[in-house]
Amino acid sequence: MAESDKKMKKVGLAEVDALEGNKDVHLQDYLSGVSAYVKHHKTLTDGQKKATQIRLSDALGRALLNQLTQTIPQLGKTGVAGERKVAGALRTVNADVSESHELDGLRLAVEIKPVNLAVGRAIWNRFGDIRTFAVNIHLKFPFAVVGGVLVIPTYEVTKKGKKSTVGLIERAIERLRRSGGRSNEGDSPHLLEAIAVVVYDPDTASLVPDLPPPESGLRWDDFVSTLAATYLARFED
Repeated sequence: MAESDKKMKKVGLAEVDALEGNKDVHLQDYLSGVSAYVKHHKTLTDGQKKATQIRLSDALGRALLNQLTQTIPQLGKTGVAGERKVAGALRTVNADVSESHELDGLRLAVEIKPVNLAVGRAIWNRFGDIRTFAVNIHLKFPFAVVGGVLVIPTYEVTKKGKKSTVGLIERAIERLRRSGGRSNEGDSPHLLEAIAVVVYDPDTASLVPDLPPPESGLRWDDFVSTLAATYLARFED
């Protein structure tokens, strides 16, 4: 598995620092790290916050690639977790998880968009980013399997204390349901093959059991399964 080899200074959050160099990282490892970040971000310098954000995104990319590899073993050799420049039809962008083939070009591209702080201001921008990412990739690589991941806590910390984000998440889920489901290369380029909304409670460092709803297709395991199934349908030898 190819991945970023950047060595970063410790940020002082044990759950986050433990992610560096952990090739066998899983979703729960990420949830522990991102929950610690939400609860303690005010104690960090700007440099530590930036390092934490990079480390968290890289870890979630590795967790995704590790899980995909269980179904598609070849991705353990050809997949890349960590920011990698890919050329779309409109501009060059960074994919957080990707795979390219010498004949097919870009086969897999996933964008991870965490909204861990200032959720109210950022969630709709991140939603737009994922849609734009899909259009850009699909116009050049119509067969590419494109995924998007939004990560959102159940609350944000404001000057007045904790503020629930559940209402915003429910609205986002309804819009994201209509943005996925691209089943073949002839479907609209702005749609994604799969979307995940990772909703977590920072106090328990765990996924919320009923958000997104099980039938939405937006939960993490459904997302991974859909990516893998679509990839195999298009590219299995």
